Amino acid sequence: MKLNLVYIYVTGCILCMLVAGCIKHPLDSDPTGSFTTANYWRNQNDVIAGVNGIYNVLTQEEGVGHNNYAFDDASDDISVDGDHPDFWEIERFTATPTTYQLRPTWSWSYEQIARANNAIMYIPKVPTMDDAIRNRSLGEAYFLRAYGYYILNQIFGSVPLILENNVATGTYNVPKDSITKVRAQIESDLLKAADLLPEKYADEDKGRVHKGAAWGMLCKLYMMEDNVDKAIEYGSKVITSSNYALATSYRDNFTLGSQESNSEILFAVWNKNNFNNSLINYYFTPRAWNGWGFHHPTQSFADEFETGDSIRKKTTLLEVGDSIPYQTTLIEITDKDAYQMFAGKTGQSTGRMLPSNSLTTGYNLRKYTAYNPDGSGSLDGDLKQPLLRTADIYLLVAEAKIRKNGAGAGDAEINVVRKRAGLATVTGAGINQLIHERRVELGGENVRFQDLLRWDKAKLINLDTIFNKPKKASPLQPYNGAVVVPARVFQRPKNYYVPVPQVVIDESKGVITQNPNY
Repeated sequence: MKLNLVYIYVTGCILCMLVAGCIKHPLDSDPTGSFTTANYWRNQNDVIAGVNGIYNVLTQEEGVGHNNYAFDDASDDISVDGDHPDFWEIERFTATPTTYQLRPTWSWSYEQIARANNAIMYIPKVPTMDDAIRNRSLGEAYFLRAYGYYILNQIFGSVPLILENNVATGTYNVPKDSITKVRAQIESDLLKAADLLPEKYADEDKGRVHKGAAWGMLCKLYMMEDNVDKAIEYGSKVITSSNYALATSYRDNFTLGSQESNSEILFAVWNKNNFNNSLINYYFTPRAWNGWGFHHPTQSFADEFETGDSIRKKTTLLEVGDSIPYQTTLIEITDKDAYQMFAGKTGQSTGRMLPSNSLTTGYNLRKYTAYNPDGSGSLDGDLKQPLLRTADIYLLVAEAKIRKNGAGAGDAEINVVRKRAGLATVTGAGINQLIHERRVELGGENVRFQDLLRWDKAKLINLDTIFNKPKKASPLQPYNGAVVVPARVFQRPKNYYVPVPQVVIDESKGVITQNPNY
């Protein structure tokens, strides 16, 4: 998205002052500094900058920009590594109200909501501006507020609703609202967004949310609620529109230069090199290759790919011996690496992935690793982070049809996705085939764990059969199929949601209460 970078930066600073004391007190809203909500929204340029500032929250390291992926570590696909004990607690269902990562997840979501609230309140009051940009900007604000509540709802469940009236009256310390009420607000905001947003953008505004993004999020929301009819209705709007067609190649969703014009990416963190660098790039890239390497795919996930599913597997996973374009770091092969294809090559140097590049499972996630083509060997901050793709919606529509009409009802949608992957079509696909397709198509995209929770609640699967098995590494040396995470105990309904951060409860003086069983 060719957002004006000056506007983004200035707005990010200004709105941190305007809304809820930023990350420290997200429900507090006393403005500081020379700008206030009363004098900021003066003209069209302010509106564009203000809305850009809402998007800017998505790049924050401890929010959607990366750390929200800690919650997908609780699935069977990914194992967490590194020096984040709070990630380990989330992964092992031992999180407590004082687990660190819970607080920034809560706080950055409310920061996004607060910025969107200001936009929703003040954009209609700007005296003179282009009507199309006014409508688009309001639609973006409604969408981004809905997305903030969607994240909060799927992770915490019941949360406080802070809306325009709360801002107008200064009433921020309010109790949690029911899950039903929170989801109704998300639905309302997404429906408004869908009405206001355009179906597509010219090149200078690529990356902004459009109707397809709102329809896609409505489809996901309705599936969360088991409302299969509505999911089919809004999902079909996406998959039948040429504006949101699947990319020709699966790789295009995760390849620099192919993402920018990709109709399949409905919503993404639209990074910009040397400004809003791609944080997810650093967290998933091996440490030996200039990343931090926190998340490692499991052998169970690697085994899920069919023999012929090489396109998706090679795009998703990095294995020993793999290389990446423009990765220039050469590493000496030591006795720790003299396994598999590197046996007998001690003392030589290589730019390929060594066994020591993945210290836990033998795999890294490929989707979020890209390097600058300038030969510097530095990670490329232009890499976009897809948050919603048309393929996700195809498979949700397929699931909804199977659940409504039985096996085979979703074959057409499943086969569109499989054909793009170069795989044979299926006939009479049931829920197990659907679960398989979602796992391999969307692997590593922060979808698997929430899918598992949704299916368990609907009694389509039994999570005990998944979480009662340990996470294991590659059977090859030097990993030797080691257990990297022991079998875990999932407690229902407790572990459907994580605890509310204790600091939030304390700051509310008990107005906000803890989730059950914590």
